[in-house]
Amino acid sequence: ETYKPKNNLDKNDLSVSRHFGYSFFTQRDSTAFWENLPTPANYLLGPGDELVITLWGQTQHRQSYVVSREGKIYDQKVGLLNLGGKNIELATSYLKIQFGRVYSTLNGDSPSTFIDISLGKLRSINVNFVGQVKYPGVYPIHPFSTVITGLIQAGGVDTTGSLRAIQVKRDGKIVSTVDLYDYLLKGNIPYNIQLRDQDIVVIPVRGKTVEVDSAVVNRGIYEGIDGETIYDLIEYAGGLKLDAANTIGLSRIKPMKKRSSGDVYEGQYIDMETAQLIPIQNGLTLQGLESIFYIMIV
Repeated sequence: ETYKPKNNLDKNDLSVSRHFGYSFFTQRDSTAFWENLPTPANYLLGPGDELVITLWGQTQHRQSYVVSREGKIYDQKVGLLNLGGKNIELATSYLKIQFGRVYSTLNGDSPSTFIDISLGKLRSINVNFVGQVKYPGVYPIHPFSTVITGLIQAGGVDTTGSLRAIQVKRDGKIVSTVDLYDYLLKGNIPYNIQLRDQDIVVIPVRGKTVEVDSAVVNRGIYEGIDGETIYDLIEYAGGLKLDAANTIGLSRIKPMKKRSSGDVYEGQYIDMETAQLIPIQNGLTLQGLESIFYIMIV
């Protein structure tokens, strides 16, 4: 038997359905969690950062410094110190050597004076959020921000945008492409992409839209990428409910050249085994239009 697509599928307003993942970013105005983020190991010191240097032991010394626009600080005894582009670990090693020239008890295998470096007030960094974001523009955000926390501070991704192909551009080059599904579904934090000043975060248009309905745990609208199957999207939806049958009604938009007047959708029945073999990009419409699948679990 051939599955008959819903007659009003082309009239459905998919924007009012639940798009998976986008509500994650609605916390922008309700939390300031980034204020308590630990210093990332790869955080680079820059202009405006406050550095607190403490010597303790035989020598007692504590002073705050603000990194200048040239990336330097000045100490009356030690002199001009260049910290621009150094992370905390490199800065600590560098400062120990420089302060050791004045405070000799810092040196040797058994020093009697010790040095500690910490961050005080931090500068904001300016990051560009463009494409399918709710509020495009340049945002001053916390310097420890990653792609995820940065998007929250910028208001999140519009439902027209992709959660699976987020680009980070730096100095004119794409330095990373982030797929947030692995994080949202499995809790796996993506490669630690710490944003830097003048980075550009690009949210492209969502490529493939799949609406999973009926006997699944989490009904909703999901985004597919090349290489994934119908089965993968069902798994994203939490899998089948206990009372689900092994029959799947699959509806998709016909390619433009195969459409007749008033006949836009085609459908079929498949089983779960077959669902593992059908790629979601099967039946892409022409002219770069997105493929819209409708999966009904009976």
